[in-house]
Amino acid sequence: MNTHSALANLTPEATIEEIIAADRKAGDLLASIGLEPASHKSETLRSVCQQLKWSEVEVLTWVKKNRIVRNGNSQEQKQKKSEKLDYGANINQWCKYVEDQYHPQLLSLLGEVTHDFPRIHKIHGNQYTWLKHLQWPLEKFDDKLQYYTYFESKKFFPVVKSLTDRKQDTLDGTIQKIQRGMEIMMEDQKALLKLMNTIEQKGNKLQNPKGACSTLRILNYNLKKLFSTLREEFTIEQQNITPRIKERLNTS
Repeated sequence: MNTHSALANLTPEATIEEIIAADRKAGDLLASIGLEPASHKSETLRSVCQQLKWSEVEVLTWVKKNRIVRNGNSQEQKQKKSEKLDYGANINQWCKYVEDQYHPQLLSLLGEVTHDFPRIHKIHGNQYTWLKHLQWPLEKFDDKLQYYTYFESKKFFPVVKSLTDRKQDTLDGTIQKIQRGMEIMMEDQKALLKLMNTIEQKGNKLQNPKGACSTLRILNYNLKKLFSTLREEFTIEQQNITPRIKERLNTS
């Protein structure tokens, strides 16, 4: 039985030790939201969650989703991550890498955040008043990130790929579209970075208050993962895609 199958078959009655045995990274996920696996190895997930006043079903579902659904092609992804990523001057490959490896993960995380936040805000808004200050920037961030990924995959990247077609000269109209596309990208990156900083500052620095429920802890984890992943994507675009597009335009 492979790791994913072993984890998929577990229930809240599984001990923490059994969960870690099925998937070591699942233990890391539990630790990331405040459960100390080493202190509860022989206890069931249900028992530990009852002590912490967490939802064991929610926690196990989240762990499985992260380790099975979101990372369904984990071996392939792990291989790509372990290799020195270098597509050289191949703009198509850089764009495809961003589109395949970052966009799906970002939109999945964004979907979880926007799904969970209204419930957390409703239940805990009076207890943690800083949650009330997150609603507007989160809504803006949701709209902006959805547009950003759509713009890249449906508008900008397809036009950029025409630069690699050596059979014909790049038309002035295409060059203008690409230049304007880069301007839009840079503007949107700045706006998204500003929104992330605002959410982090207003959101208790994404730290879990003592006694926080599992839903809030998972929200904070997902926000941290979402922001770190998006910043990674921006770095790839700024260091590998934009400079190569400019080089190609200068030689067109």
